[in-house]
Amino acid sequence: MKAFRTCCPFNKEIRGEIITALRKGTLEWYEDTRQQTMCHDQEPDQDIDRVLQDFTNLVTALLVDLEQGLLYYNSLFESTNGVPYFSAVYKQLEKLMHNELGARVTTACLQLHGQNRDEEYVLPPGAEIGTPIFELYLALQDFVNMKENLPQSDHKTLAICKYYEWFRPAIDKWLDLAKLKAIQRVRRAAELDRICTGEYFVKHCTSAIDATACFYQIKEFWKKLAWPDLVGSYNFVLKVIDAICSSAAYYAEITHQKLADSGYYEEHIPYKTTDEVIAQMCVAINGLEYVRRWLLDLGEELRVEQILTALENQAGESVRMQWRNTMITPLEQTPGQMLLFINQIVSRIGAKMRPPLKKAMFHLAWSPDSLPTTEAIAPLVEYLDVHLVTLNSALLVANFNRVLQDIWEVVLSELGSQMDGNAEDKPVMFYERLHEALDLLVRFFNADDKGLPLEILRRQSFMNAEERLQYHKMDTTFLIDRYYQQRLLDQLSTTSYEYGVLTIRAYLNHDSLCLEVINARDVIPLDPNGFSDPFVIIELLPRRMFEHCAEQQTNVKKKTLNPMFDECFEFSVSVEQCRDPNAMVLFTVMDHDVLTANDFAGEAFLGLSTIPGVADTNTSIDNFHGLKHQELPLMHQKNRHHPILQILETRIGDKMALDFVKKQKQRFATT
Repeated sequence: MKAFRTCCPFNKEIRGEIITALRKGTLEWYEDTRQQTMCHDQEPDQDIDRVLQDFTNLVTALLVDLEQGLLYYNSLFESTNGVPYFSAVYKQLEKLMHNELGARVTTACLQLHGQNRDEEYVLPPGAEIGTPIFELYLALQDFVNMKENLPQSDHKTLAICKYYEWFRPAIDKWLDLAKLKAIQRVRRAAELDRICTGEYFVKHCTSAIDATACFYQIKEFWKKLAWPDLVGSYNFVLKVIDAICSSAAYYAEITHQKLADSGYYEEHIPYKTTDEVIAQMCVAINGLEYVRRWLLDLGEELRVEQILTALENQAGESVRMQWRNTMITPLEQTPGQMLLFINQIVSRIGAKMRPPLKKAMFHLAWSPDSLPTTEAIAPLVEYLDVHLVTLNSALLVANFNRVLQDIWEVVLSELGSQMDGNAEDKPVMFYERLHEALDLLVRFFNADDKGLPLEILRRQSFMNAEERLQYHKMDTTFLIDRYYQQRLLDQLSTTSYEYGVLTIRAYLNHDSLCLEVINARDVIPLDPNGFSDPFVIIELLPRRMFEHCAEQQTNVKKKTLNPMFDECFEFSVSVEQCRDPNAMVLFTVMDHDVLTANDFAGEAFLGLSTIPGVADTNTSIDNFHGLKHQELPLMHQKNRHHPILQILETRIGDKMALDFVKKQKQRFATT
């Protein structure tokens, strides 16, 4: 310091001199490094790839020197003279590089090889961006990342921070070509496909592995770029998604078509586990599942939600859903499309197995009563066991479970066919055997929790089969009672007034059930004049409980859709009868016709256990005064395939059953 003051008596601050010297030295150092690395810059016919490689060499050389300066010189300068060595050098180099590279890199990107779509183009490996333009991008990325060693206040003044914008044309072109090349690679992989056996003999195909390897390269290429601008990356990520999802969808289509061409869908070909077509099926759905699983995490790895959130924070409400749907739709639809192909393929397995399963189920159902169910079911279980063991060894777990579900549905269907045939000569023991067999089959397919979970086995189709078995074992009288119980439940859950509404009041006074039919509203028109001639039939159910109570009816109201009845009716019943949970009143609204049969307009049900005088026996009620009106929506039976009606219809020799079915069919909804 003394020497400095002696030599420079008019300059009292050495810090400024040092910074000036650093800037001058940095410029000289930059020019010298540029001369050494830019070997092809002055050639008359410049090879753009070589020039880009020179740029990369320049940036790399500067990076090495910067790192050494940060490591060895920065702390020394700061501790002795308070000079921020790294900050001074970095900011000057940043300006020099921005001025040197900005326009030239942008121009080079516009002239990038491969701009002709017919030109051969090789995808760079995912971990190594193999073209000079992307090597330069990564070198600049490392250079810009060194700004973290600067004070935070200096970051905003750096011009080179938006270096990535120089490369936008190149990235855009590369992604367009990546989609084309991915589809080409998928097609080529399918042509060269071969089976490879993995652990436990699960069969895979090389095409699925090749396809996902290609998708991985595209994804990793984008992740390696680490595009700093989330909002600006939207279109690029959209192209990445399109390239991968389009190629995956193409893979699914050609895989499915290849299997179809092998004759897999031909009806006359029976199911054989040794068949080459079945082996191809296993390979096909394993490949589809392998690719489908790979796609499931794509959105997360591409940071789709973060991009959409950034966009939505800047955009108006009108375009938010459009942006979201455009990006999310292919991520959801492509795996869904692949799952549809898998399920379509799997569904043929059950169809091919149906004939032998039908034969085995017939043997089970019609074996002599002396033969235990465990022995009668043996041929069915043995057939399933032989084929499922082979499939289990060849399929991925998810695919095997799909096959199990499909076969389970076929088994339930065939059991239902035996169960719902002509029931006239079938004793109760017949249905008890099928019920026992159903339990055995559940245990077989569950395999001590190693097969299908019980919650899947006991879904709606199983519940329907079990319910129908119970119904088949019931006497006709009790089956009719069960039907009305379900209609009462329908009444309690009905909120629609599409067929009109009936207003009534009801109470029990000692042993007298008093019902008042007040009016109906919005009755459906059933006459050509646009009106109806409605009247109401009142009936107590179940009939076996109220045999002594004949049905009663109101007067007919002519040409109206909103009839006023104001009529009261009494039935002699006991409080014990009314407390039965099955006790109810059926109100049937009919349209009176003179020359033809009366038309059904709607029905409503009222449970007797909840009416005044039954639910609250401590209160004495002797008239309708003060009782609230009850509005009951009128209903039609919309389930034309109601299991109870179907079962009763099979009882050919049972007049009660057939008459009841005939009556209920008249109450089916027309729409």
